[in-house]
Amino acid sequence: MVILTEKLEERVLRASIFREYVEELEKTEVELSEYYELSMLAIALKDKEAYDGLQQMMSEKYWPLFFRKILFTTSLYFLLLTPYMIASHYILEGIIPNAASIVLFIAIAFFTFRLGYELIKDMVYSWKAAKEAYKELEKCK
Repeated sequence: MVILTEKLEERVLRASIFREYVEELEKTEVELSEYYELSMLAIALKDKEAYDGLQQMMSEKYWPLFFRKILFTTSLYFLLLTPYMIASHYILEGIIPNAASIVLFIAIAFFTFRLGYELIKDMVYSWKAAKEAYKELEKCK
């Protein structure tokens, strides 16, 4: 049920209801990519001040974007999971006590793992990019 809900969430996000919101998030991600490219250009031009400014601008956009995505996907995910939890409670009532609680626990664990993985992946990518950028900046000095 947990994985089916994730697949359903992906389809709902692509639906026209949330199109503007998702497009706004994607627009912010494109802006972050542009800032990254500009920061690499600043390194190539040996402009530490511009690089630091662009990194600050990226930081100001990244964290609100990250938390908006978490808030939106978390709410939508658990909203979509609710009917499954109710169904499991009534269908498995005699077989498994507190079936809805078990589904909720598995869903929270799965969702937490997924978000943690995405956060760690983004942090590692950012760390590697920053490390490369500082190496390039040091070469330019």
